[in-house]
Amino acid sequence: MRKSTGKKFEQLVGIVEKLRSPKGCPWDREQTHETLKPYMVEEVYEALEAIDEGDDRQLSEELGDMLLHIVMHANMSEKFDIKDVISSITAKMIARHPHVFGKKKAKSVAEVWKRWEEAKKKEIVRKGEKNRGVLSSIPQSLPALYRADKVQRRAARVGFDWDSVAGAWEKVHEEEEEIYSLIRKGGKGKRLKEEIGDLIFAVVNVARKMNIDAEEALQTSTSKFIGRFRKIEAHARRKKKKLTSMSLKEMDEIWNRIKKGER
Repeated sequence: MRKSTGKKFEQLVGIVEKLRSPKGCPWDREQTHETLKPYMVEEVYEALEAIDEGDDRQLSEELGDMLLHIVMHANMSEKFDIKDVISSITAKMIARHPHVFGKKKAKSVAEVWKRWEEAKKKEIVRKGEKNRGVLSSIPQSLPALYRADKVQRRAARVGFDWDSVAGAWEKVHEEEEEIYSLIRKGGKGKRLKEEIGDLIFAVVNVARKMNIDAEEALQTSTSKFIGRFRKIEAHARRKKKKLTSMSLKEMDEIWNRIKKGER
């Protein structure tokens, strides 16, 4: 199995080398780390969609697209190649799992996280970055809800967290009140934007405490909204009406009937 996998991987590496060679594909030769960024993000989201839909065949294809990007980036770099990429992640996985590859034991997920953080600290010291903060390695380019969740989880690992969901929920109400007070006073612009951001961050915290993925929850609600809105559009077509000619009250009545039908 490993031998055949290795051959297939080498074949992919060879294909990428040919695509980016002088006699290869003009488009592939022109690509850089920067130009491939949006395509990488797109492939990740397509893989996430395949997971959400439970489509294993599609997931396999999307993971292949993601692997292609890894090989492409390694090929275009002058400072590392695909062997360096593999060596780096192999060494990291072994170092961060001493309870699997070493003599240390971990009987629970909490202990696994503890070992993981200990290994990361050693890596930071080895790289000469001992003063780097707990949150510094979290990418700013992550989707906002994912980033908020990751920041909160990382802070929680060192004890900076609410003792219960109730405390996190009280924070949501506190942020609501601040926004309401600001709106009553005619507040807007940067201050209102910050307060709304604080409210969303607080809601993510509650979701995290309840073991709910905030990103997935919002995606589900957005998809539900789209589904219901399409039914309003279908109703308008049946009545030979334009949405713009319908009143909010009329659309809201249809919306409520749709909700009632779902229940």
